[in-house]
Amino acid sequence: MDAPINLLNYLKSKTQVDVDSLDNEVSTELGPFVDCTSNQMDAYHELLKPNHAALIKKSAALAGEIGREYPEVTREELAFEISMVRLAQTIVPNITGAILVMVNPLYSYSTRKIVYNGQRLYRLCKYLQPDFDMTRMIVKVPSTWEGLQACRELKGLGVKTLGTTVFTLEQAVLAAEAGCIYVSPFLNELKATMDPTPIFGVCTDIQRYYEQHCHTTRVKACAAVSVEQILQLAGVAAFTATADQLRELSSMKEPAADVMARSVFLGSATREHANGNANGHVNGDTNGHTNGDYNMKLEKLSFVDDESKYRLAFAKSDGGKGQLKTSQALNMFCEYQIKGEAMMKDADMTVIG
Repeated sequence: MDAPINLLNYLKSKTQVDVDSLDNEVSTELGPFVDCTSNQMDAYHELLKPNHAALIKKSAALAGEIGREYPEVTREELAFEISMVRLAQTIVPNITGAILVMVNPLYSYSTRKIVYNGQRLYRLCKYLQPDFDMTRMIVKVPSTWEGLQACRELKGLGVKTLGTTVFTLEQAVLAAEAGCIYVSPFLNELKATMDPTPIFGVCTDIQRYYEQHCHTTRVKACAAVSVEQILQLAGVAAFTATADQLRELSSMKEPAADVMARSVFLGSATREHANGNANGHVNGDTNGHTNGDYNMKLEKLSFVDDESKYRLAFAKSDGGKGQLKTSQALNMFCEYQIKGEAMMKDADMTVIG
């Protein structure tokens, strides 16, 4: 019987493990990790901690000082962005890769505003840490048509992007054509109201599609709701886990063979290799995606210059569930954007007073 192995160390040996938390304690305790991902929800909850009171006030004050340079946004919006970048930069000593900061989700359907926002986040990152290596900064952009067209423009401006809120292969195809560094398929919807089934098949289909059609965009899976689901993702290019999930993984040991057998990427490696498939990947989804043969050829698609074609394909994907899940996720992020700005407005009044 195989000797038990630490699950976090096992996963780090099979895939890129990122920290989905702006809590410096977990990255210090269990790192280094590769990238640090974040969004408005993460930032808001982290900023509620009493130890960040000074950071909030400093961000509100700085927004007042430099606000004239950014006339397109309010002081509280700028202050929230400054806070998010500052929080992400505190994690840098404990990662080897990039920090990922999300644009304002209220701009999800405006290409122009997302482009401005992406440029602004880059400028703020450099302003806050003049010696920061900007190759380690990636902007997270909602995977709407408008958002991914903004990624196309941002690439030309030297801004790296990740396409987030991905629930369909169609979104991932467009993101790759737009030049995103990563895409983040959400394994689960953020509110399990429509479909409680995790979309492992979307993750495997996207990675398989990228490999077959030579796209350099990488899959960074997210939104697993349990350690068991994370173990099933072993072998994906990258995944990002919460602080609680990382701590749980670090405390657990199981036999390596048992763990590998649960992966939708690695679980059938031995069986398929015996049948002549050296890649040994498997797709384990029940939502209408192809199953079993990782080498089955996926049709090459193109949407980047055809908005109508994309919108129709996206609307039909998985019976329309992907479109609904994307809207739902964006609505949740918008709620926290509004909460974050309100927090900064209150801090701004304190600074002024």
